[in-house]
Amino acid sequence: MRTEILKTQNNNLSKAQQKAFEKFRRKLKKKVPDYHLTWVHPYNETIIEAGLEPHKGLSYRKTHQAAKVATELEDETGILIILR
Repeated sequence: MRTEILKTQNNNLSKAQQKAFEKFRRKLKKKVPDYHLTWVHPYNETIIEAGLEPHKGLSYRKTHQAAKVATELEDETGILIILR
């Protein structure tokens, strides 16, 4: 079952984390549309954990692209996104 994160589920993130997460969400949807974010939790002020639900049969390459998007975002915003 694929479920998308609702904006109300992001209430526990700080403003900077919310901004970084929304940017990550847009970039991920653009570059790797087969992944769906299912949950997000703050770890600390500069780290967010995000749950991904991949479509069946996705390759290592697509997973690597999702990780690259998270790394690029860390360089831009200073907020690390850990993918689970």
